[in-house]
Amino acid sequence: MLAYVIISAMAIAGYVGAPLWVVLLGVAGIASEGWWSKLQSLRQQPSQRWSTKTKAYFVTGIVGNIVLSAISYGAGRIMRATVG
Repeated sequence: MLAYVIISAMAIAGYVGAPLWVVLLGVAGIASEGWWSKLQSLRQQPSQRWSTKTKAYFVTGIVGNIVLSAISYGAGRIMRATVG
């Protein structure tokens, strides 16, 4: 649910003309919401090592979050350009 708020915030940030680095805050927010429970299980005893599959999911998730945040930010920029 928090991801929807962050995506909307990225679109609003693009609309108001916020700097591009704001997208990184959106990526961090979406990633922390999605990976919080998975990272908690890695801290429990016995400590589990990161498998290749877990690393692949993590990297793919981060790339997906970057794309999602950038698209919503770009949509806000496009809306600003078309509306004025």
